[in-house]
Amino acid sequence: MEEFRGETMVSELIKPFDTRYEEYLRDESKMDGKASGISFPRTKEEVVTIVNQMINTSTSITVQGGKTGICGGAVPSEGHILNLSYLNKVIDSFETENGRFVKVEAGLMLSELHKYLNKVDKTYFWPPDPTEDSATIGGILATNAQGICRYFYGDTKQYVEEIKLIDGYGKERIIRRGERIVNEHKCLLESGGTLVVDTALLKLPQDIDLIDIYLGSEGMYGIIVEATLKLIARPKEVWGISFFFEEQENIFGFVEAFMHTSYNEDEAVVAAVEYLDKSTLKHIHVLKKDVTKLRELPDVDEKFVGMVYIELHGNQEEHIEIIAEKIMELASHFQEDDTSTWALSGFEEIEKLRAFRHAAPESMNRALDQVKLLDSRIIKLATDIAMENMTFKELVTKYQQTALEKGINIAIHGHVAGNQLHVDLLPENYEEYITGKKLVKDWVICAVKRGGQAFSEYGVGKIKKALYQLSLSEEELGNMRHIKKVFDTNGILNPGNMLD
Repeated sequence: MEEFRGETMVSELIKPFDTRYEEYLRDESKMDGKASGISFPRTKEEVVTIVNQMINTSTSITVQGGKTGICGGAVPSEGHILNLSYLNKVIDSFETENGRFVKVEAGLMLSELHKYLNKVDKTYFWPPDPTEDSATIGGILATNAQGICRYFYGDTKQYVEEIKLIDGYGKERIIRRGERIVNEHKCLLESGGTLVVDTALLKLPQDIDLIDIYLGSEGMYGIIVEATLKLIARPKEVWGISFFFEEQENIFGFVEAFMHTSYNEDEAVVAAVEYLDKSTLKHIHVLKKDVTKLRELPDVDEKFVGMVYIELHGNQEEHIEIIAEKIMELASHFQEDDTSTWALSGFEEIEKLRAFRHAAPESMNRALDQVKLLDSRIIKLATDIAMENMTFKELVTKYQQTALEKGINIAIHGHVAGNQLHVDLLPENYEEYITGKKLVKDWVICAVKRGGQAFSEYGVGKIKKALYQLSLSEEELGNMRHIKKVFDTNGILNPGNMLD
């Protein structure tokens, strides 16, 4: 009887793939996939059941959340789709001697986490804030996505205290920060086995925590089903200022001067510094008619060639005001028309400026949709290279000049700090798309040679896998394959992402 009930449950959970589920064959990369089955578990126990069934039938699993990724990580190349969008509850919020925490399921959208925290306790927040608020917590942790305020708040990983995951053996594992640390390239696992991690080779901290090996691994080592997130005190005051410039040299001058000046005032800080070029501003203008929050802001004059957005956080308005006055004084030396500056304060008002910045990638996706109607072979072409050893001017100029030489339209936006700029290539036909792919390869090779980070918060997925492997040595790839083998011997978890 138990076996029969188990078989019935499995058959109810796992659906044969048919045309009703076609939307689950793609994500924002516009890449198309294929699958033989799909499931929508509502509990971690159901995830365990499904994973074990896939192990028994040697069927590969592609994990999905919000499908907001642009690298094809959630696009199945074969096998079963495990969609976690119904695993979307806030389990608990609590406080310990180590701070304030919230425990959530992996399918919870970032927007829903924000709503929950605003309702329960507005004095705390989770700092990571990726562009797409329909992204799920599991997806954010899988790619280690950051957001604009990484400039001040730092890496997403430090705000993850614990994860609960299902490994490639169908076993539930709990990974707590601080419990298992790599020591002399080795980490003793709960199972009694040993994980060998050449931290120097992989450019990782010598004493890296095991949880940080899982985070950002794009689901290769396990399926995150729950996460305990660390919260911090929310700033009482938030200001945002958008500066517009008519000459590109003035943008370069302002950024250079700004980045070489300290603006912190007591507890008030600069939390974000973002750049949007002229092409990005034009695409946002097209999107504006469909987004209410964008229509609450003035139109951007066509004379402007770019914008720099700066966000200030603090607990005392007068301290933020001091910083704002200093920055606006600096900008006045580079702006031709300082009356065009947008300056807003308060969380509700700031959401308008954030919506404008967040519209950058969304507007690029809209443009890609139109081109894909003409040729379905065209998929997303975008980079998120970080080049700290180049100046902002050098990097932007390199992108613009090389794209111009190849006859490819591009749009640039992203984080000024660390020169972590996102470049969207905008081909108008398949021939330009092929040229664009070669250009991206050239940029990645250049980044690797100059010590940059060729892949940061977009992830690698399937689309960038070949470039990712090109950027690593055989020794590095070998160590990563060892890690994969330890956690997923049969290689059924998210095949085709990052590694072959």
